Amino acid sequence: MSLKSNIRQKIEYQCNNCGKQRILFIAPALQSEKVESHGYSEYADVHICKDNELQAIKLFVDTNYDVRTQVTVESKPKTEIPGITEMSGLSIPVPKKTEFITEIIEPTKDFGGYNLFSLEIKDKLRQRKYSLKTEKEGKIVSCISPLGFVEIKAKVSEDTTDEFTQEWLISLANTLESLVFLDEELLSYLGLYLDYMITSRPKERELLELNLLLHSTKAIPHSTEEHISIFEEHVNELFPNLNIVSYRMYKTIMKTCFKNEQQTLMNVFEKIREKISQIQGFPYFISVVSILVSFGFINLEKLEFYTVG
Repeated sequence: MSLKSNIRQKIEYQCNNCGKQRILFIAPALQSEKVESHGYSEYADVHICKDNELQAIKLFVDTNYDVRTQVTVESKPKTEIPGITEMSGLSIPVPKKTEFITEIIEPTKDFGGYNLFSLEIKDKLRQRKYSLKTEKEGKIVSCISPLGFVEIKAKVSEDTTDEFTQEWLISLANTLESLVFLDEELLSYLGLYLDYMITSRPKERELLELNLLLHSTKAIPHSTEEHISIFEEHVNELFPNLNIVSYRMYKTIMKTCFKNEQQTLMNVFEKIREKISQIQGFPYFISVVSILVSFGFINLEKLEFYTVG
């Protein structure tokens, strides 16, 4: 079965800068709730553009999946705010260059603030400043993404290593800069995740977990009968230390993703969360999914633009 089947809608536009035809396939269930309230949803497309340089285009998409406005967000030196140029539009409000809306990140009930005391994300693609704060005092570590669209500042425990924290923040900034759509509700889980992880240098699988977390309300996981069969046949040699509880969880997640075409990672988590005994249920779920993705037992369909023609 093709992942881009007839239950996928197509968002297509021609970049006004480089002339490339860009296309995104999306399940109708993934359209943002903002479409209902505002009449449009916002997407970001970072691609190799004019003069072979990476460029960001902000898109305003209506209920019919038509691009009503495309806005170029120009990359500037790190000390400047990227310029915003409206290319074409039909009554879609475009924020002013210096206009940032502040959004408060509400921590989850499990957030302890043991190592991460505050987090400020300045996202120039979405004109938002996201802020998570506690009353604790600590040292400041900051970073900026390669194109300068995302700036992050964190207040962390004196016991943490600046180099490790910096690596985590840079990875976070890179992921945020490449996201087609950012679900702001996920930032609460982000605080919980980083609070535990920034004490050590990020490993490859942990960076995959971070990526999965930020995609979890828009990415659709798929598994097949063949995937499940191979897992059953080779589980002992692939995962020799897997206990019975973890085995059942691996199997449950794969079965829940079987022939899935509409449910996001977050939907899958909500379906099986009562079966997760770990206190940190969502981070554990993301960790297991990252393992299954790494071994090819789950395929993940993310929101991604492609060049066509």
